[in-house]
Formats: sequence, structure tokens, C-alpha cells
Amino acid sequence: MPKYIAYPEARQFENPDTGSKVLNKLLWGDFVTVLDETSNADFVKIRCRGDEGWVQRAKLQDEKLLEICFVDVGQGDGCLLVTPDDKFILVDAGKDENMVRFLNWRFNLKKKTTPLPIEMLIITHSDEDHYGGFSKIINHDKIEVKRIYHNGVVERTGTDLLGPEIKVGSIKYLTSVIQTTTELKTLFDDPANRGRKKYPKLMHDAYHKRGVGTIEMIKKGASVAGYTSADAIHFEVLAPVTETINTTECLRVLGNDGETKNGHSIVIRLHYGNVKILLSGDLNEKSQHFLTEHYTDFNPETMQESDVQTMITEGRKVFECHVAKSCHHGSDHFMDDFFSFINPIATVISSGDSETHTHPRPETLGAIGKHSRGKRPLIFSTELARSTLERKGISLVDYEALKALNAELRQTGLTTEQKNIIKGKITKLESTLERNVAVYGMINLRTDGKKVMFAQKKEQKDAGYIYWLLEPNAQGELEYKI
Repeated sequence: MPKYIAYPEARQFENPDTGSKVLNKLLWGDFVTVLDETSNADFVKIRCRGDEGWVQRAKLQDEKLLEICFVDVGQGDGCLLVTPDDKFILVDAGKDENMVRFLNWRFNLKKKTTPLPIEMLIITHSDEDHYGGFSKIINHDKIEVKRIYHNGVVERTGTDLLGPEIKVGSIKYLTSVIQTTTELKTLFDDPANRGRKKYPKLMHDAYHKRGVGTIEMIKKGASVAGYTSADAIHFEVLAPVTETINTTECLRVLGNDGETKNGHSIVIRLHYGNVKILLSGDLNEKSQHFLTEHYTDFNPETMQESDVQTMITEGRKVFECHVAKSCHHGSDHFMDDFFSFINPIATVISSGDSETHTHPRPETLGAIGKHSRGKRPLIFSTELARSTLERKGISLVDYEALKALNAELRQTGLTTEQKNIIKGKITKLESTLERNVAVYGMINLRTDGKKVMFAQKKEQKDAGYIYWLLEPNAQGELEYKI
């Protein structure tokens, strides 16, 4: 039977003696292979992280946790969910290759003989810093994607980037909301709709080249198979919110194309036991205003001051959580009252190095803290968790060489020996990139549905992890254990 490290941590010793050399500092939920559990009353011999050693018997448990890896994808969003029954779910994947590098490191894809099964990809919206990284994943020969969910706002070529619009009074609506796999195929089987755009190519490759059979929209109230209210893990889909105009399901135009795409991000409140986690894509102030009106029946711009607390109470029924993935990388486009709806204990911000947005914004950090719960609200940042540059250990010259090697590998007429030489060089360069973003930038969340641990790797060899704990108080409510 598989065993896992018990709450909150353990030490792996060289010998069955707490005075012997410490081989590894292990965290709650780490998987271990049991080698000998009978020869010592107090210790069990295990293999973990490549080392064989001993751990105290009381430091092992049978229960597997829910794990969420908020991956350092640079400027963008991307997280991996690993469920207690070993299902893998990706919510966004950043713009470039950091997510696939993380998967290579985490699952040792180079040595896998069978494809890694990904239960689903969730593309919160069609901004490249959320979906671009899925291209390498969908086309990876060691990864098999079973289904894809998107927000229905599907880019295509032509004068109407997001499809045709209608106007009702002063409000515009998108009328071409792509909901089913059949509708998506009909749109993108026409090369004129794909053009050379990356999002259509991603979707077309998914079903045409890789055989992904389910590519559907999820919207408010959708039931995600395997993750319904009857299942251990429940995806409560809160947005996008469609509106019916003349019998057609539409999405409101919230501003320019970028604001509309961001504003209709898929928003999921994940329930596991007593723990709630909000994944909110790139919601902006316009969409937060719209969602406030939709869910509370209050207009934030015209409401009376005396009604604010009632509005917040209603908003919290929908959006309140223990852990929130921050909207839009810590952008300053937010409503303060909407942050009060979320009311988290901990917030995770995903942002990157070489970007001009100056994320996370200082006023946003202040507002998150102000509208969060507890004496010391936690705010995590993938960018701040890794103080080194994204390309540590590999020069820009070498980075260009990596691109050149990949181009060389695509040339025709190469012998097997030549291909293997090029692949060896690529592997050597890639390994440096993979370890840096996977190990030092990731914010790791683990929960059994009752308690929550956050952990991040210290940036020094063999220094281990630093972690933070959320535990139930005397009233049964989670709070940060100071």
C-alpha cells in the first residue's frame, strides 16, 4: 500500500536513529516507497527523492492529499492539480514552455514509456499568457489529453476577432459563443477562420492531430463530469455568465476585445471537504462589476452606502474562499468590494520577470491584505518566490542555441546518430531551465480537506522548504497558524 508523509513534516534519516544524518526534509503528503516496515518498532525504511533511509513510523499516513502546484510560468497563469485519486488537471499553462518543463521535471517524461494522462485542460480565456503553453503539451508525444474546457469566447480570423455582435439598447453582446465540440470543429475546419492565429491552431491541433474528443465551453452552473457536488472534489463554476437575447445565448461585451476575453474568464470555486479554493482567471473591474450585479442584485455605482454590507454578505455566499488565485496577476484593475466578497486567508499571485505591467501592483497587494481574513493574511507570488532570474545557469547565448538546436532537429535528412547528438545537447540545456522554474518559483498547496499547507523551496542546495499552515480554530474555522 502506498504511504505518504504525515502532517506537517518529517526527516528521512540515514539510519533508524534520530541522531543519524538527515538525508531529506520531507513534507506532508510526499509519496514514499516502503522498503522495510517490520525490522524496527519505531522506524520504517523508505525510498524518497532518490534516497534510501529511515523515517519514524508515526510520520507516515495512508491518505493521499489534493495538491495544487502554482507553477512559475513567468508572466501568465498556470497550475497543476493532482487529485487524491491521481488525476491530473491543468488550469492554464502560461505563454511559453515553462509548464511543459515543469511537467518534464515532475513526471520525468523523457524516461516515461507510456503517455502521462491529463484528465482535462481548462483554458480560462484566450489570452496567450494563459493558453500559449498548452501547445507544447497538446503536441507532446508523452502526454495524452482527454478533454478541454474553455470559456466560449473563441478567437478567429476576420474583422470580428471574437465573432459577430448585436446591440440591445446601450449594451453589446457576442452572439457566436462556441459551446460544443461540434460547433468548434465546424468553425475551425474552415481554414479561413483559423488563418495563422495561435488559438485556432491550438484547438484544431487538439482534435485534428491529437484526437481530443471533448472540447467544450463551461459556464455558470455547468456540471463537470467527475467533479460534481456528489464527488469528493467539486468544481462550482461561477463564470462566465451567459445571457439569452432573442433565444440566443450570448456573452456581454465588457469593453475592448482584451477586456471582454479577460472579463469572461472561467471562474471555479473548488470544494474539497471544508476547504474552498477560488481560481479566477483574469477577471477585471468591468467583469467584477457585472458579476456583482448578477449575483447580488446591487449596482456598485448607484447603490446606497447603507446597502454595502448587505451586498458584501450576498457576494460572499458566492465567492468567499480560504485560498484565492489572484485575478489578473495582481493587476490594479479590480473592485475593492469584490475583494471583500472573496475574503481569503491566503492569495497566490502568478506573474513574471520580463514584463511591462509591473505586476503585482503595490495598491493591489495592499487591497488584498486589507480585504482578507485573519491577523496576518498570506500573499504568495511565484515571481517573488524565485529571486533568481528565470534563465539562471543558462546564458542568453545558450538560450538562442537551444532554439537553434530545436530548429536543426526539424531538418530532414538527419541520421539517427545525428538526431541523438542534437537531442543530447537539447536535454542538457533544458534541464537547467526545468529545475529553476519548477523548484524555486512554484507555490505548492496541499490539503486533506480539513487543513492546508503552503510550501516553497528555499533557494539554497539542501536547505529544504519553508511552509505555512492553515488549521481549524476552536470554532472549526480555518485560520493561519502563526
